[in-house]
Amino acid sequence: MISVGIDIGSFSIKVAEVEPTSKGYSIRSVREFPLSSDPTKDKKIEIIDTLRTLFSHYDSEQTQFVFALPQRFISGRLLNFPFRERFKIQKAAISLLEDELPFSQEDAIFDAKIVRYIGKGADVLSMAVPRERVSEVIDLAHDCGVEPFLISSETLGLYNLFEKWDQAPLEVPALAQDLPTAKPAEIIVDLGHSSTKLIIHSEGMLLGIRTVDWGGKNLAEAIAQKYGLNYLQALLEIQQKGFLLIDKSQGTREQAAFSEAIENSLQHLIADMRLKMLELQSEMNLQWTKGTILGGSAQLKNLGAFLTQKFQIPFNKYKQFEHHPPVAFETTSQMELASGTAIGLALEGLRRPRNPATNFLKDEFAPQSHAFQALWQKWGHTVRVLGLGFGILLVYCFLRESFSLSLLEKSDEVLRRQAEAIAKIKGSQASPARIQKFIRENEKLEKNRKQAERVVKINSAMDILNRISTSMPAREQLNLEIKRLSINAETVELHGYTEIQDGVSQIQKVLQSLANNGKTEAVPLLIKIPEGKVGFAFRFRVNRLTGG
Repeated sequence: MISVGIDIGSFSIKVAEVEPTSKGYSIRSVREFPLSSDPTKDKKIEIIDTLRTLFSHYDSEQTQFVFALPQRFISGRLLNFPFRERFKIQKAAISLLEDELPFSQEDAIFDAKIVRYIGKGADVLSMAVPRERVSEVIDLAHDCGVEPFLISSETLGLYNLFEKWDQAPLEVPALAQDLPTAKPAEIIVDLGHSSTKLIIHSEGMLLGIRTVDWGGKNLAEAIAQKYGLNYLQALLEIQQKGFLLIDKSQGTREQAAFSEAIENSLQHLIADMRLKMLELQSEMNLQWTKGTILGGSAQLKNLGAFLTQKFQIPFNKYKQFEHHPPVAFETTSQMELASGTAIGLALEGLRRPRNPATNFLKDEFAPQSHAFQALWQKWGHTVRVLGLGFGILLVYCFLRESFSLSLLEKSDEVLRRQAEAIAKIKGSQASPARIQKFIRENEKLEKNRKQAERVVKINSAMDILNRISTSMPAREQLNLEIKRLSINAETVELHGYTEIQDGVSQIQKVLQSLANNGKTEAVPLLIKIPEGKVGFAFRFRVNRLTGG
């Protein structure tokens, strides 16, 4: 089964094919289809034409197509739950997000991604998206001639490149309190054409996702405005020779002016990123350690060094193909940066139930299985024969029930006559409850009679004392003193002391011979032991009844 991830951006469509293998997975191909920048063209029709042509080459029975929703349509919160069962988390997340959604709860589809387990609880990224957005993606897939296997999130698909997606969520022990030290955190910056996504994670845990309304088109607009170019010309300039001068003295005046125009456009991104990073840093007690940049607009030369200067943490471009199994096709730096989301979405389709994929195909959008129709074609005749047999069985059960009721009425009549003859219960009083009461009372009388015949004598406390006294060794032999004796029902408790250390074990053996189960239990001493004496206290059970 091949998993195909489709990343539909505002600048191009990226499609990645991933195939599971015995050792993990392999990336079969990565392709990018640029979209027209002409505002007069219908971009949706262009997308449908491109994907319909592409999908016609796939075997739909052996391919699963993974689509994604743009992050700007998804509302998410990182929540903590005191339980870890997925069905409980799904229900609880809906109620907790109710007051925070910017749209109606009735018009939303919910999903939850377990980030990590903490003892018996879990940290969960709870998400909601308007139903109409899910419907739009489904309609687009149908227009392209395929049925979506998953509809995930662009950002969570991209995060598969950094997460151990094929393993269960991280397990950590529950902490009594949060540690005062700051947690090391990394930020992933996905620079797209129309927006930028920020992914924050720490020690293998996803902490948050943010979106900045800035992208490569802002750079093109800045260059177009400075040099009096149209948008398409400016975009081409950025793609061919976009750069930032880190040291202004090393370039010409024209290069410095070009770099300054790009740098001025980046200030909006820097300001928004700094604001969101400070918010997360104070909210979660984070310490930024490094940044990673990728996406189509990350091809800008010296962008990593520029961000490193601005944020005082190292920023580097992500070389994703170093982390994947070797690929059999030729790769480029542009493909490496731009295809991350498409490859991540394809990996999303390979997830297992222990760490399931994010999927907004729920409720009325849940995929309908066609297996029943095929099954009916194969086993329809057998089902009809079984249905006939079941009908015959129902008739038999009905007749049997009728016979049973008739027998029950006759047995009630016989029981009523016997009740009148034996228990002297007449007429309507001969109910099952009264007859059962009569039987219980007579059984109780019979039991009491047999008990009375068995019991001839109950041993008194003096009898028990006499048995203990005659069984004990001679007082002079052990210099034995009994200071406390209590007899409560069948429980006897004995406290005393002796001068001989071995005398305690001799006394215990004697008491064990008197106990009805052959056992004694040592209990705390309740008497004062004179100096040089060895105390003892035992409890045991005796039989107070003697029968004939």
